Amino acid sequence: MGKVIAVAQHKGGAGKTVTCVNLGASLVELDKSVLLVDMDPQAALTLSLGINPTNLKRSIYDVLAHPDLPLREIVLNSQIPRLFVVPSHINLAVADLEFGGRIGRERLLKKKLDPLKGNYDYVLLDCGPTLGLLTINALAAADSVIIPIQCELLSLYGLKHLIDTIELVREELNEGLEIEGFLLTMYDARTRLSKEVMENVQKTFGDKVFETVIRRRIKLAEGPAMGGPVTTYAARSEGAEDYRSLAKEIIERG
Repeated sequence: MGKVIAVAQHKGGAGKTVTCVNLGASLVELDKSVLLVDMDPQAALTLSLGINPTNLKRSIYDVLAHPDLPLREIVLNSQIPRLFVVPSHINLAVADLEFGGRIGRERLLKKKLDPLKGNYDYVLLDCGPTLGLLTINALAAADSVIIPIQCELLSLYGLKHLIDTIELVREELNEGLEIEGFLLTMYDARTRLSKEVMENVQKTFGDKVFETVIRRRIKLAEGPAMGGPVTTYAARSEGAEDYRSLAKEIIERG
């Protein structure tokens, strides 16, 4: 049975999508099969894999909106063998309004994902920068959560709200939900601020912080323009090596 990991953070720009794309590709390099699910209406993950959402007939929105449409019907191949994607679309932006009155609205994704997740070693859920219904659906469907934390000012703002939300989901919807780890991103060893954020996070969360740190590198930021993970367009870069290290750490954690 595949392990389902949500990548969530209340703050935008923390590296959720970059982590999903590049962690997924790095796991594939380690002979794992990976499904990436784009749960963000902005469709950044979809675009980062070179897929134009406006050219698609169906997306995750259609699966959630139509009880009879199975998730497997919209799974797409990426340019990388064994790396698959469930695309998003701007239509997903109305999810809170459209699905808010439905019975079982918090488990819409889980019901669609459960029959399929055994086909993959890992399923990574890319959440948007909110704690609305879509993120709740991702947390309800996940086994664990990766929380990226930007090594910058205000990076810890709102983090308590996210942790409280995870605890609430654990109590009400998904008692097995765990925090996979806190991932420090955009680390710049030249700045005092990055070092202070790292020390603060490590002191607060202890061994729940990944040993791997994602350094701030321009190659990682080029992903959307390149239409693929850094492991393909800059395979020997430090950014690629950071995410390969994270993939190994996740596998070792089990």
